[in-house]
Amino acid sequence: MERNEMTTYRRIERTLRLKTSIFLYNLHLNFLVRRIAKRRPVRVMFYVNNLSMWKSDKLLMLLKKDSRFEPFVASLLYPKDSLKIKKHIEKELSEHFNSLGVSFTSGFNFDKNRQYPFYRFKADLVFFPQPYINNLKHVPLNALLSYIPYGFSIEDSPRFHNSLYQNICWKYFATSSLQKEMNVKYNYNHGANVIISGDPLADYFLDGHTPNYNWPIGNPKLKRIIWAPHHSINSQDWLDHANFLKIADPMLEIAKKYSDKVQFIFKPHPMLKEKLYKNELWGIERTDAYYNDWNTFPNCRFADGNYVDLFMTSDAMIHDCSAFTAEYLYVNKPVMYVTEKEKIESFNAFADECFQVHYHGSSIRDIEAFIDNVISGTDPLLDERTRLVNEKLLPKTRETVAGTIYNELCKLFE
Repeated sequence: MERNEMTTYRRIERTLRLKTSIFLYNLHLNFLVRRIAKRRPVRVMFYVNNLSMWKSDKLLMLLKKDSRFEPFVASLLYPKDSLKIKKHIEKELSEHFNSLGVSFTSGFNFDKNRQYPFYRFKADLVFFPQPYINNLKHVPLNALLSYIPYGFSIEDSPRFHNSLYQNICWKYFATSSLQKEMNVKYNYNHGANVIISGDPLADYFLDGHTPNYNWPIGNPKLKRIIWAPHHSINSQDWLDHANFLKIADPMLEIAKKYSDKVQFIFKPHPMLKEKLYKNELWGIERTDAYYNDWNTFPNCRFADGNYVDLFMTSDAMIHDCSAFTAEYLYVNKPVMYVTEKEKIESFNAFADECFQVHYHGSSIRDIEAFIDNVISGTDPLLDERTRLVNEKLLPKTRETVAGTIYNELCKLFE
C-alpha cells in the first residue's frame, strides 16, 4: 500500500473509531444524567494540571457553599514531567487549595510513578483541564464530564476542537460565541453541548479587588515588564512558533542592560522547563542554571503559578504564548508578540484581531525598541486595543462567568 493510501486509510479509521465511541457514549449519557441528578451531594472533581492553567476558584467557592455539591480537587500531572517537577507542582496545588479550605487530594501515586485510576475518587461530575482525550478507555464511564477551557480558543483547526472529550461532554462552557462557532464547525456533535459562559479569567480582572504582587524592586519609577515564552520549541510541536531558543541568553543581557530602568518577571509556560531538560543543547544543568539566573539579578525574578495580579501590576508584556494573546488584553497595556511572521496561520479570526493590537518583532533590536517605548510611555496602539477590549473581551451582562457555570450545573437537579 502506498504511503498516501496508508495515511488516508488511517485517517478514515480514526474517524470511524471516534464516531463510534461518541455514539456508544451518548447511549449511556442520558442514563448517567438521571442517576447522578438523584445524588446528594454530587461529588464534583476538578482535575488540575498546574496553577497557571487553573482559573476556577470562584466557581469552586460557589459550589462549596451549596450543600447539593461536594467539590474537591485532584492533581493530574503531565506524564512526561520529571519527578522533581511533579513534586513541585503537587506542593503548589496542595498549598493553594488548602488555603481556600477546599479538599485537595493527590491524583498521582509517587511510589509507583503513575496516576491513580478515576474510580479511586468516586466522583459524579468530572472537569478535565484539557480536552485532548480521544479514547474511551481514558474516560470515567460512571461520571458526567464537563469542560471549562483553560484559555481562549484561538486556533482554527479541528485538531484543537474535535476530540472525543469535547464531543461527549455533558456541558462544554465556551469562552465566547466564536468558540461555539468553532465547535459547530468542527465537532461531530456540531456544538450541541456548548454553553457560552465567557472566560473565567474575566471574573478575576473585573471583580474590583486591589492587586498585590511582589515585584523585585519597590521603586515605582522602574517599569514592570513580563517575559512569557511558550514551550513549543520543538519542530514537531503543534504550535511550532516559540522563539525561546533564539532569544533566551540575549533576554538576560537585556535585563542587565536595563537594570536601572526596568524590572522583569520571567514567566515561562509550565511545560517549557521539561522541554529544555530533554533538549540536547540545554539539558537539566543548563536549564536549572538559566532559571536560577532570573532570581540572581536584583531587577529580575522567575515566577510561576497564578498570574492575574502579575498582569494587573505590570506595565507591559513580551511573549509568544497563544492563550496570552487574548488574556493580557484584559489589562489593556502594551504587549509585544515575538515572531518572524506577520500572521500566525493557525489563529482564528478573533485571535488574529488580538494579534493585530500587539506590537510585533523578531529580533533583540525589536524587543529593545519596544522596551524603550514602554519606558517613554509611547503606545500608538492604545486606542485600537481599547476598542477591541470593550467590544470583544468585556462581558455584556452583569452575571459573573462563575455564576453562569454554577447556574448551569444546578440545572442537573431540575
